[in-house]
Amino acid sequence: MTDKPRITCKWLEDDNILINPDGQVLPCCYLGNTNFLNDLDSSEGRSWNNHEVLIKYKENKKLFNLNHKTLDEILMSEWFNVDLPKSWESYDTLALPCKTFCDGFEKKL
Repeated sequence: MTDKPRITCKWLEDDNILINPDGQVLPCCYLGNTNFLNDLDSSEGRSWNNHEVLIKYKENKKLFNLNHKTLDEILMSEWFNVDLPKSWESYDTLALPCKTFCDGFEKKL
């Protein structure tokens, strides 16, 4: 048994991203839906207030919006290429939507 997540990001594997009508770019619908719920102050969206990687995105939201940056700038950003993947290395840093929907280890238990 291991205590490390086994994240399989289907959206990343399929070269997909989510772009909201307001221009906000997110890695997938799981993070997009919980981000929307956070804006509504819903309990399902509270993970955006509890996980460092999601807090960093939220605090820099304009950097990930097509009204302020190009798609290439967003997808090449440190958050998409370093922060998010690094958060998958430990359950201490793993965001709840990633754990819930993309952790292969948890699904096998």
